[in-house]
Amino acid sequence: MIAMSTVSKNPTELVTGALQQQATELLAHEEPALRRVLWRYVRSDSTVDDLFQEVSIKVLRRIDTVRDRKTLRGWLFQLARNTCLDYLRAQGRKPGSSPAPLPQQQAQGDLGRNPSEAFLSSERIAAVHKALEQLPGSQQEVIRLRIEDDLDHQQIADKLGISRQAVEVRLCRGRAALKSQLADILAGDL
Repeated sequence: MIAMSTVSKNPTELVTGALQQQATELLAHEEPALRRVLWRYVRSDSTVDDLFQEVSIKVLRRIDTVRDRKTLRGWLFQLARNTCLDYLRAQGRKPGSSPAPLPQQQAQGDLGRNPSEAFLSSERIAAVHKALEQLPGSQQEVIRLRIEDDLDHQQIADKLGISRQAVEVRLCRGRAALKSQLADILAGDL
């Protein structure tokens, strides 16, 4: 926790009074979201802790520079972003890179959905499959290869013996047809 009792006229010192209280409340309220933003840049829990501490100190020192209190949240996240970028520059790293590869994880379970959301989701999936079956065979085939087999455009072209442009045209037309068929479902009118 940051000590809040510093009283000083020096602009590099922490602010006092009502601004200090506002800064403390802002940091307490936004801490979880702020830590997620920091994590996206540095991918290390210990570094996130360090950077959160650094951001907290900067907030306490600079909150008096914010003219419009409505922009405090945006200012806070921009400050966090800049702090991360400064840290990464000093480390010679790029945003989002990490020294060790992250483990691959698959989403599991119902992702916290309640039964009615799960039912609605399965209904939408069924509607997408039905709409896909109504497409012309050539469009259906390229969409299935793209989505189910995760092939890129060139791999699909090689597999089907057609040009890459033909694959792109079929994908574009197939997606447009699916979009028009599923407009009600995607709008939530199921």
